Amino acid sequence: MSWEDFLSRRVEAGAEFNRFARRHDGVRLATSLGDGLATLRDLLYHRLHEDVERLVGKDTMLMPVSEMKTQVASMLEIEIYQVAESTIAVRDLGYLRGEIMEYWQWLRRFQRGSAPVDERQAGRFNLYLCKRDDERRLFFTDVLAKVLPESRRAPLVLFRLWPYSIRIVTALAFGDSVAAGKVRSHQVLQLPAISDCRVCRGELLDNGEQCCVCGNPLWKPEWLMAT
Repeated sequence: MSWEDFLSRRVEAGAEFNRFARRHDGVRLATSLGDGLATLRDLLYHRLHEDVERLVGKDTMLMPVSEMKTQVASMLEIEIYQVAESTIAVRDLGYLRGEIMEYWQWLRRFQRGSAPVDERQAGRFNLYLCKRDDERRLFFTDVLAKVLPESRRAPLVLFRLWPYSIRIVTALAFGDSVAAGKVRSHQVLQLPAISDCRVCRGELLDNGEQCCVCGNPLWKPEWLMAT
């Protein structure tokens, strides 16, 4: 995708959001949300694949073609979960009222582009939507392990921090830094070492940004395993 197409897609997504949500900041929101979720998606895959391989060793039986298929399948599962978790955050935080399903459909199109949604993907989203927080997280880890087995070797706290990170990205995209700060406080309770970074101090970053030292908004293994 060219840079012009990339920008055009965000402008179109912003205009569509303005129509169904009756707002005027759709382009800004789509840009912030898109940057934040893309960063989280890529970071999570890196934490579960490259970082795990670096710590426990690489599976030499995995051929390059198979690895590419694994990455595509993993990214899809991550994006389905992100869409569901962001939709639930929008509902719970009251950013939209009667447009929750429109938001899900809009975010799915924004994330996946023209890629069709099959019944399996739609069914998985519906399952996420009717589960409680811990149930969604555990269901996601089970689904992801089927396409990315090494994910089971990642520090468990990563999966506890992960849904909060999606909620923070969503809150920041909607301009709600207060709610985002409260969610970060929950992450600090899960992993107090977050606040020890000499660069970011565990503070909120703009969507799409990343701390080069600790990995904030999704922390590096040495931070995840800190006591």
